Amino acid sequence: MDRKVYLKQKKVPLGCGSTAKAAIIEDYYQVTELDEERVEIQLLDMNDKPFGGSSIIPKESLREYIYCPDYLKDKKSVSELAAEKHIQLGDSHYEKKEYYSAEHEYNQALAVDENHLRAHLGKGKALMARGEKTLARKVFSNLSKIESLFSAENKHTFNELGIELRKEGLFEDAMANYQKAISLDPSDEILHYNLGRAYFEMGDLDQAVGQLKTALSLKSDFTKAQEFLGMIQKQEEKGLLSSHPGRQNLPT
Repeated sequence: MDRKVYLKQKKVPLGCGSTAKAAIIEDYYQVTELDEERVEIQLLDMNDKPFGGSSIIPKESLREYIYCPDYLKDKKSVSELAAEKHIQLGDSHYEKKEYYSAEHEYNQALAVDENHLRAHLGKGKALMARGEKTLARKVFSNLSKIESLFSAENKHTFNELGIELRKEGLFEDAMANYQKAISLDPSDEILHYNLGRAYFEMGDLDQAVGQLKTALSLKSDFTKAQEFLGMIQKQEEKGLLSSHPGRQNLPT
């Protein structure tokens, strides 16, 4: 059955005499199409759950209602809100360098939603900050196994994860996450720039130059990419770049 949400607005008088006003009351209904002529409607409560009894009305009566196609899609469930609360607490602990407390909150979020990308990222960062790189890499590698995470809105998190891994010298892991982000949005010049930087720090100058040129093809006035590419080309001409240039040659 096709379930949809409709809004019905009605005016309710408030007060009396010269102070009388009208307030608009909004009620949302879950609507289930029964056949070509009839639909079943049921009022939704404050948590967007069906409330009370349902009614069957002619389909043409829906003209008095407003169709809300994205209503439920934009709503967050109780479990989603609980997970986000733990993540916010975890982020707060992380910023204060309270890494054990941060990990605890991220674990609480994962107990609610085991596939929550931000919770996995936060836990991995907390472990990394405590020097537990092996456990952190295990957390990060598990992300690649969760197919539901591969959606466009998560590209920034994969990019952030790549940055964290690159800072720790885990270049191959960093590049894998940049590449995941790029697979979600190949037209993002910043992702190509970051991947190019990781290649540079790995000593793969050809790949670094290729990614920087891709970034510039997507955004010709990308100043950081222009400066980075120019620095590589100038130092190559002077023979200052070794096969493993490392971080000391990066532009500030």
